[in-house]
Parts: sequence; C-alpha cells; structure tokens
Amino acid sequence: MSPLLIPLAGIGLAMIIVPLALITKYVGQQRHYRHLERMQAMKSGAAPAATPTLPGPGAVVAIGAGVPTACMLAAFFSTLSLRSYTPDLVPMLAVIWGMSTFLGLCGLMTGLILGVMLHRANGKAAAATRDDSAKPAYDPDMFDAAHRGY
Repeated sequence: MSPLLIPLAGIGLAMIIVPLALITKYVGQQRHYRHLERMQAMKSGAAPAATPTLPGPGAVVAIGAGVPTACMLAAFFSTLSLRSYTPDLVPMLAVIWGMSTFLGLCGLMTGLILGVMLHRANGKAAAATRDDSAKPAYDPDMFDAAHRGY
C-alpha cells in the first residue's frame, strides 16, 4: 500500500463530508423558513403559500435506472483495474460484482417504491381537483320552508 494513499483518502473524505453537512443544514433551514411562513400566514388569515410540487417521473427513472447502471459501470471499471495475476482474484470479483448487483437491485426496488408512491399521489391530486369542481351535495332540509312556519 502506498503511503500517499492515506492523506489522499483523508482529503477525499473531507471533500465528501463537508458539502454534505452544508447541504443538510441548508435544507433544514429552508424547511424551517417554510414552516414559519405557513404559521405566519395562518396567524394573519392569509392563504398559505402553495406547497412545492412533487418530483416528477424523471427523478424516479433516474433512481430506478441510473443507480443500477452506475453500479454495473463501477463494477466493470473495478474489474478492469484488477491485476490478472492476483492470487485472490476470484473472491475479489465475487465481492465486487455481488455488491454491485445488490446495490443495483436496491436501486431498482427504490425506484419501484417511489414510482408507486408517485402514482398514488398523482391519483389523489387528480381526485381532489375532480371533487373541487363537482356539484355540491343537495340537502333537501336546506330549502324546506314548511317546518319553519312560513
């Protein structure tokens, strides 16, 4: 193992963790600000801001197809980078391709679950808009003047 690998891994790890922490903090602040805005709108009696739209089917396709493709490409390039005279080549290939297959299947399952959730959410939204424009229910007692003594 090269002694240069440890500092490079430390730098690479920091390059992943720091932006991830900053993005997480930013998303949390945005969610907090949206909550405060909704509470202020409710307090003042104004209509709350529109809720953000759901991610479209492109996001589901990107997860369902992109993750398995990226996993298989990573396994392929990892296999190409192995030396052919390594004594433990077969176990290394089994680990590389096994984990790649497992992660690809997890990506497929996640895409399937998200697709079902998106379909249900779109169905509920369509039903809500259909019910909004529907004729209101008729209440016969509302127009009954006989029992009021007229």
